[in-house]
Amino acid sequence: MNDNYYNNDNREDGEQKEEIRFNEWEMNGSSNSYAWSGGGNNKGNGQYESYEPPTLIDEKKEKNHFSRIGFGYAMFTLVSTVAALLIQIVVLAINKDFYYSTLFLNIVTPVALYVFALPILLIIISSVEVKKPPKRKMGVGQWLVFLLIGFGVMYIGAFVGNFVMDYLSQMVGFDYSNSLDSIIDEENIWITAIFTVIVAPVGEELVFRKLIIDRTQKYGGAVCILLSAIVFGLMHGNFYQFFYCVGLGIILGYMYHSTGRVLPCILLHSAINFVGSVVPTWLSPALEGLEALDGGDVDAMMQFMMDNIGAIIGSFVFSLFVYVAMALAVILPIVLRKRIRLSPPEVALPRKRRVSIIVANAGILVMIAVYALEFGLSLIPG
Repeated sequence: MNDNYYNNDNREDGEQKEEIRFNEWEMNGSSNSYAWSGGGNNKGNGQYESYEPPTLIDEKKEKNHFSRIGFGYAMFTLVSTVAALLIQIVVLAINKDFYYSTLFLNIVTPVALYVFALPILLIIISSVEVKKPPKRKMGVGQWLVFLLIGFGVMYIGAFVGNFVMDYLSQMVGFDYSNSLDSIIDEENIWITAIFTVIVAPVGEELVFRKLIIDRTQKYGGAVCILLSAIVFGLMHGNFYQFFYCVGLGIILGYMYHSTGRVLPCILLHSAINFVGSVVPTWLSPALEGLEALDGGDVDAMMQFMMDNIGAIIGSFVFSLFVYVAMALAVILPIVLRKRIRLSPPEVALPRKRRVSIIVANAGILVMIAVYALEFGLSLIPG
């Protein structure tokens, strides 16, 4: 075997240690490629014990693997969209009061997603091979670090999304508004809390973290985390949410990839949604009332501030927290970069054809087309 692939000089307790350079596992001019099929123990620094030699993989088989996943999520989106539309038509015909209620506004999407669309997704991907991440414990301190980074990533992503939409508004000459903000502002806050802090995190972590990563873990940490995050961002169907959803998807995906446990991801997602949507909803009435006051009426302004002192102080603290969180989202990953570990691939896709294997297949292309249509529809003025 060529020494470019193995370094056999080191011995430990009579066993052979072999260093594998995954990025060099290629066969130029062939539709097949090398991949690690061994199950050795990770010794750190890219070294493993007890490997089997690299074996050939069938690129067509791997493309079919990703294609089935892509087609499943394309159908998940289409079925949920059609189901939500039909539910709205039926409810509007039967009970107009309920149709315009806050409760119906909140339940229509979860029902369409998890009652009608999810079974279709599970059927389509049922034959896709599952390779779950190994289970590891996560300390409270580690979880809090993820939480701080997650908060900052959310606000940075939201800033990018707002910037993109403001730019598009100027180009098109139409004032796009974030429909999610208007919905949250008008809803009963307890209904918002139930669906935003409980229902959405449970459903989304199971569908976009567990289902995807369990079926792409064998291709390595980078592939499974990025694919999960991008599909999660695309599923939201608009630029306001896309960037922060991809960012959060990377954080949550790394957490699941590192622990093999979905519960810490659900709790983190819930905490972020609570702070990102429920807390601002609590604080916004006081700030809006303060802005509405006549600046020349000092007595009225002072009285309003005294009556709402808690909310005003809370708003100031919250604004400070947002800026601190964004700074920590940049600083902490840099400081902790040496602790970031991604599992190596058991099936190492060739470096030069990795993207084409993952993307250039029927199912993923259909998924991209569906999401592109969804994004396009969100940009139609009116």
